[in-house]
Amino acid sequence: MKEIVTLERLQIYTDKVKELDYLLKRKESLAERIGSLHGIDYSRIKVTTGNGQKSSEQEHYTMTLQKINARIDELKFKLAKEHEIIKAAIAKVKKWNYRKILVLRYLEKRKWSEIIEEFFGLEEDFDEEKNYKYKDKIFYWNRQALAGLEEVNS
Repeated sequence: MKEIVTLERLQIYTDKVKELDYLLKRKESLAERIGSLHGIDYSRIKVTTGNGQKSSEQEHYTMTLQKINARIDELKFKLAKEHEIIKAAIAKVKKWNYRKILVLRYLEKRKWSEIIEEFFGLEEDFDEEKNYKYKDKIFYWNRQALAGLEEVNS
């Protein structure tokens, strides 16, 4: 079965990658809060931490961390497969600059300003034209790249 890659699919992929990044930052933040995930002392009297359950604050953070880890693993598995499908579809686009824009924007999550600089940063008039001529050209190429991607899929 042929996998069809559309703009909507690219946006869903990008949203999942952003969710993964958020969860990784949240995991790091939780790990800092509890200091160490080792050595939960179950012999202590359990206190209510405000979450309505009779569990210590460290146990609460650990349970939250387990949920985050499960979601991270699930996203990584799904995203790895999706990444390969999208990458293969982008590779079929004919023009190199269109392929590069699609990779930079949707797979590497680069900002438009970074993409513009990647393509035109060495031009003499870059500083004056980066928000006008070059931005318009990149947006035009992006529209054409998405149309080319749709054409390849059909």
